Amino acid sequence: MMKKIIFPLFTVLLLTFGHVVKAQLTEEVKKKTPELPGQIMVDFGFNSTTDAPSTLPYHWWRSKSIGIYFVKSFEFSKKLELRPGIGVSLEKFGHNKNMEVFTYGEDALGADTIGFTTVLGSGVKKNQLAVNYIDLPVEVRFNFSGNDKKDGLFLAIGGSAAYRFESHTKIKYTDEYGNKMKDKKKNDFGLNKIRLGAYGRLGYRSFSVFYKTYFTNVFNSSGPTGTADMLYSTIGISLTGL
Repeated sequence: MMKKIIFPLFTVLLLTFGHVVKAQLTEEVKKKTPELPGQIMVDFGFNSTTDAPSTLPYHWWRSKSIGIYFVKSFEFSKKLELRPGIGVSLEKFGHNKNMEVFTYGEDALGADTIGFTTVLGSGVKKNQLAVNYIDLPVEVRFNFSGNDKKDGLFLAIGGSAAYRFESHTKIKYTDEYGNKMKDKKKNDFGLNKIRLGAYGRLGYRSFSVFYKTYFTNVFNSSGPTGTADMLYSTIGISLTGL
């Protein structure tokens, strides 16, 4: 009889003790784990160009955009908050498979030349220009349910300034002899160093859709022929608080 009483009692005590220890450990981990003073925000979208030359036929699926930012919130009214951030913006401009591709070299006098050339062969699988920026976005967000909750609908408008730190082309194709080729070249290709833009977001909780437009031409005056007035914009989705 005593064994029947002692065993269940011992089991209850053991489970209770384990629960208390687990709760204490969890609390200690929370205390020792530093909380970020902001949020991580990830943007994913597709780029589209305007005033691009016919030598750059647009391909939407190969023209992806990824932005990763650290954002800090400053509340200055019951429903408004200022959200500056810093991060990277990784842009791709994809083109149709069998188009001319970027070349970069020197002429007979040693001057830089930027233009296009036709790939000899067939079966071009990838043809992209990648442009990567350090990005500084800042936005004003209106939370319809108030800043104390931030669990409802919100609307934001903002602007950004970015600095190009890297750019390259990448092409995968089969040459005229049937060899599979992969060519990647790093250069500035006449791209502008600075990018200025504006954007808007409409979202619910941690999810939003956005539209970004840029006022700075993609290329400067030394870029390929016909690209001097080329602009682009981005539409996509965003997740915050990762």
